[in-house]
Parts: sequence; C-alpha cells; structure tokens
Amino acid sequence: MIKKETRLAKGLQSITIRWMKKLLSILFCLLFIPLAHAEPWQRHHFKNDVELLVQEDHSSPIAMVQIWLKVGGRDELPGKTGLAHVFEHMMFKGSKKLKAGEFSEIISAMGGRHNAFTSIDFTAYFETIPANKVEQALSMEAERFAHLNLKEKDFLKEIEVIKEERRMRTEDNPDGRLFEEMMAASLRLHPYRNPVIGWMKDLENLNINDVRDFYQKHYVSSNVTVVVVGDVSFNDVKKWTRRSFAKIKKRATPTRFNPTEPKPLGSKHIEVHIPAQLHSVDIAIQVPVWKPSHNDQQAAALAVATEILGGGKGALLSRELVDQQQKASAISIYHDPFGMGLDLWYVSAQLGSNHRVKDYEQAFWKTLSAIPKHINDNYVRAAKKRLIADEIFAQDSLYLRAKKAGMMETVGIGAENMTQWLTLLRQVNKEQVIAAMKQWLVQSHSTTGVLYPAESSHE
Repeated sequence: MIKKETRLAKGLQSITIRWMKKLLSILFCLLFIPLAHAEPWQRHHFKNDVELLVQEDHSSPIAMVQIWLKVGGRDELPGKTGLAHVFEHMMFKGSKKLKAGEFSEIISAMGGRHNAFTSIDFTAYFETIPANKVEQALSMEAERFAHLNLKEKDFLKEIEVIKEERRMRTEDNPDGRLFEEMMAASLRLHPYRNPVIGWMKDLENLNINDVRDFYQKHYVSSNVTVVVVGDVSFNDVKKWTRRSFAKIKKRATPTRFNPTEPKPLGSKHIEVHIPAQLHSVDIAIQVPVWKPSHNDQQAAALAVATEILGGGKGALLSRELVDQQQKASAISIYHDPFGMGLDLWYVSAQLGSNHRVKDYEQAFWKTLSAIPKHINDNYVRAAKKRLIADEIFAQDSLYLRAKKAGMMETVGIGAENMTQWLTLLRQVNKEQVIAAMKQWLVQSHSTTGVLYPAESSHE
C-alpha cells in the first residue's frame, strides 16, 4: 500500500512539474509581448478642463464608464475627515433631474451594474452597461455631478449609515484598528495618516454645511476624468461627453494637499490593546512611489523585490518566517507604487498562541536583512513574470483596464505610462532588486505596531 501511494505521488509530482514548466514557458513569452488585445488609449481635453480617455474594444457589446475625480481624503481639512467618502452616499440621493434612487433604477433597467469607491487620492463612480447606453450614462453622471441634491435629512440619515460602516470595518475589527493606528503613527504630515472613512469624532461633528462647502470647492470640471472602455467609438464618446460633462461651467480648482513627509529619525513602536483572539504584528516602512523619468529603475526594482518577498506560493518571507522558522502563522505584504508622494510598504503578521511577539520581531529583521544575500536571477525572473502576467491577464476585464487608467491619470502618472511600467519591470535585474531592499527596507525607517489582546500579558 505504501509503495503504491509512493508511485502515485511521484506520478502526480511528475505531471505537476510538466504542467509547471509549460506554465512558466507561457509566462516567459508574456515578458516580450504587449498588452493583450488592448487598443491605444485616445484622449481629448475639453475647454472646461474635463479630461476624456477612451479605449475601444469591440469584442463584446458592453462598455465600462468610470468618472474619476481628483478628490479624496487628502482634500479634507483637519477635523473634517470622511467628507470625500460621504459623497459616495450622497451621489445616490437625487439631483435636479433625477429623483433619489432613480439613477440606480435606470442602470438596473439597462441590465447594468454600478458602484463607487473613495481613497485618499481619488473618488470614482462607475457603471458596466450595454454599449448603446453610454450616452445616457454620461448624461446622468454629469447631471448628478453638477446638480446634486444635498438635503439635510438625507445627510443625517447617511452619516449614521457611515458611522455604522466604520464600526463594522474598524471599531469592531482588531486588524482594522491596528492598521488605522499604524498609519497615524507612521506619518506626521502626509494625508495617508487619516482613514478614508474618517475618524469617528469627526463624523459625529460633520454637518450639512461642511458637505455643501466640500461639494462646491471640489466637485468642479477640472477635477474630472471620464474613462470609457468598450464597444464604442472615440468620436462618439467625445461627442457625448461634449454634450454632458463639457457643458459644466469651469470654476477655480484648489491646489491639492501633497506635503513632503519628513525623513524618519529612527524606528517607532506602538501598542494597541483591544479585545482580540491573538496577537498581530504590523510593520510599515516609508518608500517612494513611481515618478516617471525621476525614479523609474528604483520604483520598478522595489516592486519586484516586494513580489519576491511576498508574492506567490514561494514568497520568501512567508517561507522563512512561517514555514521554516515557525515564528508566525501567516504573513501578508502590501505595496502600491502608484500613489501620490509616498507609499507605506506594509507587512502584516498573524501570530498563533504558541508564538511570541519579541521572537517574531527579531526574526523578521534578521531574515529581511539576510535575504538580499540569497537573491538570484531565478527569483527575479519569476517575480517579473508574475507581475507582468497579472497586468496582462487584467486586460480581460474592462473594469480593471479602466480602473488602472483612471487611477494612473488621477494621481499624475498618466494612463499611457502603463506600457512604460511593464517595460521597466522587464528591465529590472538582480543587482537593482538587492540595492532597493538595502536602501529602503530598513528598520530605522519603520514603525512597528503590536496588537495585544486586551486580557493578555506582554510577551
């Protein structure tokens, strides 16, 4: 019985290896081909400063419409956090020509879907709809953008919904609480230190006049980028946008808050004591974001380094600290090279009941400092393949294609630079990855946050 199982296991292993070789061959080919079936982006700038981006894709009779705004948490005043997110709710409360809820009803009747999201850097509203309904969707989006109802009764109802949303996501979520405290402790000036949903004390003090002032100041034509991907023609979308968003009267645009974060003077350490089942240890390190023509090589190398450390089943930090040293039960790494000003390279570790916080922290820094010595060309090659393959496979989604273009445009990188980013990833070598790790992933620039279950002792 044992021999039969062994032969079976070897057979399955042989099949797996053959399939893995084929997969790697496919991924290797992806390194040298352009984005799958993606047409060039076409753009038009209107007199009122609305920007239009269109990518034609006639593979199916649908379209993705996204309205991107250069408005987010960074545009809020101190004591008024959460205002940008408030508009996710208020935008569905009706406008001059649309009754409350009518926008959603019309999109549903088309057979479409819609939603919105807010970040520190931007706000976006989007619909997946039949391609022959794009003109109507743009008309409705422009209508609610320019003529939004901001009634106090609607605000009072929605602010309670938002406060409950915050309780669910953060107040009652130990990991969410730790993340929020970490962001605030890691940064002194940069707006990433504030939660997008807002601090609870600020939400409790917001009023309808705050909402109206924010709307008048930031919901202006020069903050708008219209992104359309799908079975449309550029000339048609340009004509439809001219009839809708291009008719909005141009007003002054406030300068966006994007301060230079002071250089860390040393590592920081915080503790969070709240009800929880187990310990968590999060570590954040300030790192640069991509600024085309300024830090191309450095940004791409850091992205590849992050993939080596935290991406895929062979992620080195997880393999070392979870599988081999058994200092944690799970590790996740987060890094976004497409931000404004800076990013926080973020490592989150879940500890089991048999793990000690001090042991994990010591093992983490020892392991992270030792890994560059073991980086080889195979690690770099595999990480590049995964990153590029993810970008190429994402082209199959109209939503992801439009989202990446809108995001890169709104943060100031430029939608057309996506191809350049893939070129930069292809060019990264082992020496650049090692240099990026040694320069940026250092303890002296870090903030460590430990979640202690409320009744536990400090180990």
